Amino acid sequence: MKLVEEFIQSKSGNMDVCEDTYFCNEHFAAVIDGATSVSDRLYNGKTQGRLAAELIRKAIATLNGQESIEEIIAVINEKYKELYKVLDLEEEILEFPYLCPSASMVIYSKYYHKVWMVGDCQLYCEGKLYQNIKHIDEVFSEVRSIILQGELLKGKTVEELLEGEDIGFQLIRPLIQKQYNFQNTTPDCHLSYAVVNGFPIPPELIKTVDLSNDVEFLSLASDGYPKIMDNLKETEEELSRILKADPLCIYENRSTKGLVNHNRSFDDRTYIKIQIK
Repeated sequence: MKLVEEFIQSKSGNMDVCEDTYFCNEHFAAVIDGATSVSDRLYNGKTQGRLAAELIRKAIATLNGQESIEEIIAVINEKYKELYKVLDLEEEILEFPYLCPSASMVIYSKYYHKVWMVGDCQLYCEGKLYQNIKHIDEVFSEVRSIILQGELLKGKTVEELLEGEDIGFQLIRPLIQKQYNFQNTTPDCHLSYAVVNGFPIPPELIKTVDLSNDVEFLSLASDGYPKIMDNLKETEEELSRILKADPLCIYENRSTKGLVNHNRSFDDRTYIKIQIK
């Protein structure tokens, strides 16, 4: 398995606070997207998302290559269990789930020749884009869009709204904290979604893509890209176009957060393209 293209960029430009990471060896390729924190809590000087991404990457590096997704999650969750004990969080996260360091993950297994998608992440292969968008994110993105479109109707300019804090995100932040109650819960609820946070994940919430035997290349990415293409150049060009057309992320690219002045994008982003044969 060969890494053909790789790119990672924090939204602010400061890689020390980037909550994305990736992994690639002869067995697995993965992109890991640490969830944006909705609390001001830091653990060992790191945000929840960065801590989660680093933990998951280290756990994947210990795998022998023949693990199923259930076994991969079990290994990762053991690392989480150790972390929560060290940080003395075992009781607190049960009462306040939004304090959990958590992440989305898309991972390719060479042994199984499958891609597993846990949370909102992306795969592109054989001319087809696969996404795993959370319905609850669509709901809150719509609410944020309504808030900011209302500000524009009242006379605010796009430039004014790009300055300082994202008022749309700040207003939906308490709602997003409630969103964590739906993590890894019963798949019967349309608001449930999968996330890697140290707790069991119902198999029905994990999206599996069975690849054809003809696949030679595939691309994996975080949702820091609205959509990905066959290569990094086209993917970056599409992101640049969307950021110019919709910098607030309230129209074409509705999101729970938008571009802030002086930032590189609305979210951290990672893209890798691998050759698998």
